[in-house]
Amino acid sequence: MEFEYKKSLGQNFIYDISFLRTLVKKLNVQATDVIVEVGAGAGTLSQALAETGCQLHCLEIDKRLQPILEQRLQAYNNVTLTFVDALEFDYRNLPPFRLIANVPYYITTPLIMQFLSLPNCRELNVLVADEVAERIVAPHGNTLYGALSVTCQLQSDCKILTTVPRTMFTPQPKIDSAFICLKKNGQLVDKNMATMLKGVFAARRKTMLNALSSALKTNKTTAEQILGAAGIDATLRPEQITPTQYANISAISRKFY
Repeated sequence: MEFEYKKSLGQNFIYDISFLRTLVKKLNVQATDVIVEVGAGAGTLSQALAETGCQLHCLEIDKRLQPILEQRLQAYNNVTLTFVDALEFDYRNLPPFRLIANVPYYITTPLIMQFLSLPNCRELNVLVADEVAERIVAPHGNTLYGALSVTCQLQSDCKILTTVPRTMFTPQPKIDSAFICLKKNGQLVDKNMATMLKGVFAARRKTMLNALSSALKTNKTTAEQILGAAGIDATLRPEQITPTQYANISAISRKFY
C-alpha cells in the first residue's frame, strides 16, 4: 500500500489478517455484538471484525484513508465508517457496545478514561504499549502499581489478552505492544477520587500520611483521622494500598469536606 504514514497520528498498522482473525476469535466477537473500533487505519482489523457479522462502527481521524477503507470494507453491509476525532465523537446514542481500539500511545490514557466513564460501553479492548498494559494490571505492592492501576481495576476486570511484537507493525515502532481487556463492573471513579489518586501517587515515596495530606491539601491530623477510619496504617506507602482501600479512603474523606 502506497501511503505516507503520519508520525503525529501514531500510524502503525497491522497487515497480518491471519493474526487479526485470531485476535477477533480471542475477543469472542459475536454477530449480536455492537463494536466500536477506534483507529480503523488500513481496515485490516475492521475486515476481521466485519467478517463476524457484528454491527461495526469504525472511527478514523485521517480522511486520507477513506478510499482504502471504503475499498476494503465495500463487501460488508454491517459497517458504518465515520471520519472523526474519537475523543470528540458523541457515543451516547449508541446501544451498549464493546470498544476495540488501536490508537496513538499519547492518547491511550485519555481514551481509556473516556470509555470507562461511558455507561453504554461494556468493555474496552485497547492496543497499548506493553509497559502501559503491565501498569494497568499491576497488583498493589508492585513497582508499576499506580493511579492508572487503581482507576482501571476499581472499574473493571483487567487482563492482558495478548502481546503484539513491534515486528507486527508497519512502520515498526520502537516498543512492543499488548491488547488489554477491561470488562467493566459498573463502578465509577469520580473526579475527586481521580485527583486524590494522582496526588497520592505523585508522592509515592512518602508515607500514606504525608501523601494523603498533600493530595487532599489538608493537615496531617485530618489525614490521620481519614486513614484511621479506613483502618489503614499511616506509615504504609501508596503502592501498598489496594484499590478497594483507596475507594474506602475516598468515601471517608468526603465526610471531612
